[in-house]
Amino acid sequence: MKALLIVAHGSRKKESNEEVLDLAGSLDKKARGSFDVVRGAFIQFTTPLVSDVISELVKKGMTEVTVLPYFIAGGSHVTNDIPTVIADARIAYPEITFRLTNHLGKFEGLADFILAQVSA
Repeated sequence: MKALLIVAHGSRKKESNEEVLDLAGSLDKKARGSFDVVRGAFIQFTTPLVSDVISELVKKGMTEVTVLPYFIAGGSHVTNDIPTVIADARIAYPEITFRLTNHLGKFEGLADFILAQVSA
């Protein structure tokens, strides 16, 4: 079974965190056929934390977890913190396949998407 985990920074502002969780919920409904479950998680300031969600996904029987860093730029959370959490998860759950994607800002087509949105 496959899961997609959207990892964001986390905020002290509740509404900001809810946006990320709402996106994960929307993706969860649309991703059937590609992923069995889509969840959101955070690096700091709020819950659910990435490591906790990974544990939940493993308990639900996921065998593959794709992790998408929901960041525009490749700062220290993208280059250090998230890879460290995933490395720890690979040790804790060697039977699970973890795949770490590029962060959102590196997605091909992002510039075209932005132009399409602002030009409409």
